[in-house]
Order: sequence, then C-alpha cells, then structure tokens
Amino acid sequence: MDISYFWRWLTYGQNATALGILLATLVNLLAVGVLLRTLFAVNRQAKAADRQAQAAEAQASAARKQTEVSEQQRIAAERAANAAEEQVRAAVSATTVSEAQRRAAEDAAKAEREHSELIRQQTLASLRPILVIYKRDDGHGNMEYFVENHGEGIALSVRATYRGGGHQEIFLSHDILGPNHNSRVVPLENFFQEHGMQVRYESQDGRFFITIASAKGLELRQSTFEVDAKGGALPRLEVR
Repeated sequence: MDISYFWRWLTYGQNATALGILLATLVNLLAVGVLLRTLFAVNRQAKAADRQAQAAEAQASAARKQTEVSEQQRIAAERAANAAEEQVRAAVSATTVSEAQRRAAEDAAKAEREHSELIRQQTLASLRPILVIYKRDDGHGNMEYFVENHGEGIALSVRATYRGGGHQEIFLSHDILGPNHNSRVVPLENFFQEHGMQVRYESQDGRFFITIASAKGLELRQSTFEVDAKGGALPRLEVR
C-alpha cells in the first residue's frame, strides 16, 4: 500500500479518531487479558498457599501428638524405673528370707517331682502286662504250652510266632489276656526246639512288649522286653 495514500486516508474526516478509538480498545482488551491472567495466577497462588498452610497445620498437629506420646512414654519409663528400684531395695532387704524361700521352693518342687514320678511308675505298673510262657503235663504224658499274664495290666493283640522260619504264626486260644489269665499256645515241638518263639502284645496305654522263649530239651528259657512300635528293644523287664 502506498504510504501517502494511507496518510491522506488517516487525515480525512474522523478516520483518525476512529483509528485512535480502535487502538485504545485493543490496548484495553490486552490490559484486561493481562489483568485476568494476573488474577488467575494470584488465585492459584492463594489456593496453593492455603493448601500449604493446611499441610503445615496437620504437621504441627502430628508433632504435638508425637510430643504428647513421647512425654507419656517418658513418664511410664520413669515410673517403671522407680518400681524397679523399689523391687531391688525390697529384694536386698529380704535377701535372707528370699534365700530360705528359694530353698524351700526347690525342696518342695523336688518332692513334688519325686511324688509325680512315683505315681507315674505306679500307673505304668498297674497297666503293664507281663506274659510268661510255661508248660505242663496234660495228665496223659503229653506237654502243653501256655502263655499267662503275670502283670497287673491287660495284654491286648497277643500274637505268637516262631523266631525263625519266616515268623510263622502259632495258634493261640485267646488274643486278650487279663491279669492271671492264660491262653493255650500250640507250637510244633521241632520248630520250637529249633527256632524258639516270641509273643508280642500291647498294653492299654499303648506300649508294646515281647516275650522271647527258647527250648533245649526239657529246659525252657525266656526273657521279656518293652519295645517300641517297630520292635526295637527298650529297657528290660524282670519276669516274675
């Protein structure tokens, strides 16, 4: 565009005034936009400052509560320390009495343990079956074998086998024997003489026992053991 033409247009009539008003309006709009952006920024800063103030207040409140808890813990620790000191002083002042009480308590505990062990042994004895193998003449010149319970407990699951020869079963007339009761056992004499026999049984309290017998001519030897569930020998029992 020719500058001289623009200048003539600007100086003609009210064009200059209109242009001035237009420019003023644009400047005012720009100012309003700047003010609005400034206002929004100030509002955002105010909100952020408010949130920071709330967070600071929450932190201050938590710090106050932590201080209160710490003070309570300190008071509790001080009281515990005082109580411990009192106990120490009481223990020091009563050393002789405490020693006598300790010895008396130990003696009482020892006596109680001994009494408890005696009761346990009596209970075990009252439940312990002891099977003994014996033989007798049937009155016709033949020998019969029997298994008899010489213990105070009941023998359960009584089972007789040869010790060798594949542990073949031997006939028993009863598999439960109370005290002083017997069961006839019928071994083959030649197998008995060669391999011997064993009688396994259980007590009412779940213990396992075995009686082992061997024969050499007219002589009969035997031993009775308490065993574990797998047949391993435990301390020996006396056959009475």
